[in-house]
Amino acid sequence: MLLLDADLDLVVHSGFIYVPLLFDPAIEAEVHAPRKSEALIEADGRLFVRALSLRSFVENYEKIDKSACEQLRNTCLQGHGLALGEIAISETLRTILFHVMPRFIRRSKSLTRSKLTEEDLLDLIAEKTAIPAKYYDDATEFLDTDSLRRVLQQTERPGARTESRDDGLVSAHELREWLLKAVAARIVDTERGRLRHALHEREQFVKAQRKHLATLLYIAEKGSLEIDGFGFSRVGLADDYLIYRRTGEYALKDFFGRTYLFPDCRVAVSTIVPLKPVVLDTYKHPFLEGHDAGQPICLRGSSPPRVFTASNVINALQEGINALLYGYSSRRRNGYHSLDRTASYVGTIDPDDDITAEHEDYPVISTSRARPINFDDYRVSSDHPKIASGQVPVTNDYTP
Repeated sequence: MLLLDADLDLVVHSGFIYVPLLFDPAIEAEVHAPRKSEALIEADGRLFVRALSLRSFVENYEKIDKSACEQLRNTCLQGHGLALGEIAISETLRTILFHVMPRFIRRSKSLTRSKLTEEDLLDLIAEKTAIPAKYYDDATEFLDTDSLRRVLQQTERPGARTESRDDGLVSAHELREWLLKAVAARIVDTERGRLRHALHEREQFVKAQRKHLATLLYIAEKGSLEIDGFGFSRVGLADDYLIYRRTGEYALKDFFGRTYLFPDCRVAVSTIVPLKPVVLDTYKHPFLEGHDAGQPICLRGSSPPRVFTASNVINALQEGINALLYGYSSRRRNGYHSLDRTASYVGTIDPDDDITAEHEDYPVISTSRARPINFDDYRVSSDHPKIASGQVPVTNDYTP
């Protein structure tokens, strides 16, 4: 930009800016030799050398002067009435809502699981979530497409575009003004395209219920939700989330048939790969090294997916939940710890070793990193009301 602020003449030729060539005796012979390219041209008795593409300047102005470009962008949007919002539902959030969530919730407690459509899911969320009236007002305003049509018609009126730049001698100040107009026109064109997309999106939502749109607007802004033990929450300001499923209370038996009542736990997978299941809460379990929040769950021979997809998230969550509920073998006392205290581990199986048919469960792991964990406070009698009534299942009764 310093070049365009200088008090000098420039030349525009074939889409390029040419700057005055400073006299240098070392290149005098080359200058006066027959020229085979357009890198050097003559105008008004002076020589000019090719410096910068006009198109490149316009398309990359944001990289050249980011703050100035942002200021120009805001001015353009305000001046053309283009500063309108969109529904900030990213593809990541859509995947969580419409492809992962239906796998873990159901409309009723019946054994039959009917596939939830997007409309069914939004209805269910609206039924179980107190959505503030503000989002219904926003939905009504969003669905008004008349004002958006008027804005588009205004920006497409004749004279809204920048005329092309003729070749010839021009002052740096004059060229600077033309370039800024070209940048502004590009910004307007980009935003006009965004508005066309927004108009199409709004027209689609006109067909949907106002309640559905209010629900989407609420979720997009809040960034978190929990229904029927399934939930997610946005991590920081980026488009990353922690997706979790609650285990509910469950019971495990030890080698001697004694019962241990485990509290509810949130098993989570981050959208940041690799997709490895962890416990969100402070928790202890034979498959956790310690007692801290955020611990990864021990999975035998697991290779966490490195691509975020709905199926990968579902599988990772299910693997983590299954490990906690069904993976512990009371016969082998497997995991980092055993429920009943033992002088030493009954054996060690390296996850990289071949697992024979009799060792298809999670291996016994001996590691110096694992802190001693005592499960005596979880032990309950076999006639505990929750166990006896069947309210809380003993999940490793059939684990070999």
